[in-house]
Amino acid sequence: MITHRTLAGRILAASLLIGMATVAANAQSADPDQNMVMPDAHGHGVVNSYGKTDNNDSGRLTEDVYSHGWYCDTSVPAKSVTGCEVGATFKMPPSSQFDPLYITVPLGFTVPPMQMQCPNGIICVDHPPYIDLSLIGGPSNAATPGHDHFTTTRFMGKSEWWNVLVIGVKSRSTYNDIEQHRSFAYIKQLINMHNPNVTKPIPTNLFLYFAVRDVGATAPTL
Repeated sequence: MITHRTLAGRILAASLLIGMATVAANAQSADPDQNMVMPDAHGHGVVNSYGKTDNNDSGRLTEDVYSHGWYCDTSVPAKSVTGCEVGATFKMPPSSQFDPLYITVPLGFTVPPMQMQCPNGIICVDHPPYIDLSLIGGPSNAATPGHDHFTTTRFMGKSEWWNVLVIGVKSRSTYNDIEQHRSFAYIKQLINMHNPNVTKPIPTNLFLYFAVRDVGATAPTL
C-alpha cells in the first residue's frame, strides 16, 4: 500500500533536503539536449533507452532492467523542464499497476561515485536529468541527485511502472548500514524508531519503468 505524507511531515523533511538540493543543482556538468529532457504531451520522457542499474530488494543485490523512458504526471504543477516534482504526489499514474521504488539520497555528505547505483553527475538510464525541489526548499530545476534503489517486490521479474519516493539520509554511517542491509524493511525499522538520520518517504510525481531481476538474469523468474 502506498501512503502519503502529511504536509507537516513534508515541511520537517524540507530542512534536511536543502543541502542535497544545492549539491544536486551543480552536479551535472552539461545540459542534456532539450528534446531529450522535455516530456511529451503525456509526461513521458521522449527517449526509451535499454540498460540496467543495481537495486536492493529484500536483503539482496538485484538488477533493474529498463526499457522505457520515465514518466512524470504533468497534472501536478512543476517548475522543472522535465515536469518532475519532489514533495507532491501524482494524480494520474501511467498505469493502474505499479509498485513503490524507494531511493536513498545522502544529505550533507558525499558517497564515492563507484559506491552509488546512480551517482551525482551521471544520468542513469531512463531517469529524468532534472527535477523540481522547490516544495522542499531546494532549486526548482535541480539536477537529479545521486541515489540508491530499494524495492519491496520483484513483480515476478516482469516490467512495470514504479513510483519514486525519496528517503533522505543525513549520516554516512547510517547510509552504510542501510546499504549493508539492502532492504527497505530496515529503512522502515529506522523510521518507526524515529531515527533522526532518515526522513519519512517523500512523495514525487515521478515513475520509472523496469523489471527487477537477479543479477545477470535475462528472463523473468516465475
